[in-house]
Amino acid sequence: MRFSSVAAMPDSIRNKVEAQGKGAPAVPRIRQPRAPTQAPGQPRQDPEHQEQVNFFRRIGELAVLDARYAIAARRTFAIPNGGGRSKREAGRLKAEGVTAGVSDIFCSIARAGRHGLYIEMKSLTGYASREQSEWIAESIQLGYEAATCRGADVAFALWKGYVDAT
Repeated sequence: MRFSSVAAMPDSIRNKVEAQGKGAPAVPRIRQPRAPTQAPGQPRQDPEHQEQVNFFRRIGELAVLDARYAIAARRTFAIPNGGGRSKREAGRLKAEGVTAGVSDIFCSIARAGRHGLYIEMKSLTGYASREQSEWIAESIQLGYEAATCRGADVAFALWKGYVDAT
């Protein structure tokens, strides 16, 4: 390879050339490790996960207190489509049919002319990805109720309103 000047060379090659020019052997650069984003041994912060846990806790409690919601609660489930995974695990799940953008929660009962309810759960400050927004829009066009909800309170209100619809 030819470079117009030593300054145009990649760092690894430039360091070797400069070191050889001084008569000393090339010394490899030592990369500094990144600072951890959380304290060692502490669980990863995942506010979206916590909101979803709170949502399912609330619909479960409502189903116990009011039998009208028991079937809807039992027919509402999580779709484990997101989260950090290794490349190997991601490849395995993709082969099994995991699809980007699919909503987090589905209530598989029909109400008010709708086939079911998709909920994309977000933290209080989270936003839906392009794929998630497209899934929501397409689901609505196909006759489902679907929405992105920031927090368990919003998701619970949407779910309860959907289940109460006739």
